[in-house]
Amino acid sequence: MGNVIALIAAAGSGSRMKINTKKQYLNLAGQPMLARTVLLFQKNKNIDKIYVLCPLADMKFCQQVIKNHCGQFKIAGIIPGGDTRFDSIYNGISKCEIEDTDKVLIHDGARPFASQAIINNIINKLSQKGVNGVVPGIPVKDTIKKIDGDLIVDSPPRKQLIAAQTPQGFCAKVLKELYKMAKKDNVNNLTDDSSLLEHYGYPMHHILGEENNFKVTTPQDLELAQLYLKEGEK
Repeated sequence: MGNVIALIAAAGSGSRMKINTKKQYLNLAGQPMLARTVLLFQKNKNIDKIYVLCPLADMKFCQQVIKNHCGQFKIAGIIPGGDTRFDSIYNGISKCEIEDTDKVLIHDGARPFASQAIINNIINKLSQKGVNGVVPGIPVKDTIKKIDGDLIVDSPPRKQLIAAQTPQGFCAKVLKELYKMAKKDNVNNLTDDSSLLEHYGYPMHHILGEENNFKVTTPQDLELAQLYLKEGEK
C-alpha cells in the first residue's frame, strides 16, 4: 500500500449548525464527533499517520479531545487551520511529513460514519497505475437544475452526476505540488480537494460512496446522526 496519511479537516466554524458549540465537538452518543471520525482512521490498518486540522483558537481544546478519546496512537500532529478550507488544507499539506508519504486521504471531521471498506477502497484504487486522485460519491436522486438568477438554464442528466463525499485520496507528491501551484496562482475558491486536480487537468477517478457517509452540517443532520447511532445499538 505504501505509506498513507490521513488529514482530518476540522477547522470550520460550523455556522450552519446555529449553536454555540462547534459541530466537530458535538456529542454523539458519548463521544465528540471529531473523536469518532479520528477513530475511523486509527482502526484502519492501512493508515500510518493522522493529522488533525483545527481552528487556531481551539488548539489546546482539540488536543485534549483527541487525548481523552483517541489517545496518541497514529496521531502525528494537530495543525492550525486557516480562514478557508483551502488555507487549512494548504497548512496541513505544508506542515505534515508528506515527503515520506505515498498517499494522502483528506476527510471531513464532521463526517463520522465512513466505513472501513470505503477507506480501503480509496487506497486500493489509488494504488492502481496512473491514478492520482479518487473521490467517493453516490448517485444523485433529485433532478439537478443549473440556474442563472431566477432562470433555469440547464438540467444535466442524473446518470452523469454524483454527490461527492470524503475521504478523498491523492498521490501525495501531486497534491503537494498542486497546492503550491494554486497558492502561487491565487486559485483558492475550490470547494473540495479533487477540484484542485481537475483545475490543473489531472483526471479524477471515483468509486461508489455510501448513503450513511453523510456530513453533519445542519441540526437536521445531527438528528439523523443520533438516530443512526441509536439504530446501530439495537
